[in-house]
Amino acid sequence: MSLDKIQTQPEFDLEYYMEISGLMRIERGLAELLEHYWTTWEKELCAYKMEPTRTGGDDGFLLVYLDADTEAAVQRAFEQHTDHGFAFHHLAITLVMSAAQSVMPELIGGCMPLPTPSREAKKKFKKLGLEWDDSGTMNRSYVVFTPYPYKGGCEVCHSCDTCPSSQMREIGKMEE
Repeated sequence: MSLDKIQTQPEFDLEYYMEISGLMRIERGLAELLEHYWTTWEKELCAYKMEPTRTGGDDGFLLVYLDADTEAAVQRAFEQHTDHGFAFHHLAITLVMSAAQSVMPELIGGCMPLPTPSREAKKKFKKLGLEWDDSGTMNRSYVVFTPYPYKGGCEVCHSCDTCPSSQMREIGKMEE
């Protein structure tokens, strides 16, 4: 499996940020602060394509995450001013999601399914200093890991049994 660093082009969309954060309105000062941090953190994005190196091999994946320094900045914001902590937390989520959407527009307006990584993908994680545990989490707080190219939503997602938005769980309930 290849591991190729890629460029993303996330755009700061205040409306999308507000949707993710659940805010109905936002003060100008906070909007300007968020835009400043977006520009700063955009440079800290790490984005990779993992593609099979042989026919019939593992599936490909897209991996986008923010580094530990950005996570520490969000944590400091929580410690200094809780409202800013939540604002920065939602900004980091918006940034990794927008970055993934800039590479795979099929993700716009939908969720980003979290597949169970192959053994080869887990080896690539280690190479990047990342860890995956069997509960479906990584040692980065702000990360998108999804099939590449796009393969659908809930039906390929590791978290579909516990996700509040899972359509698969709703289908299962209807059949019972």
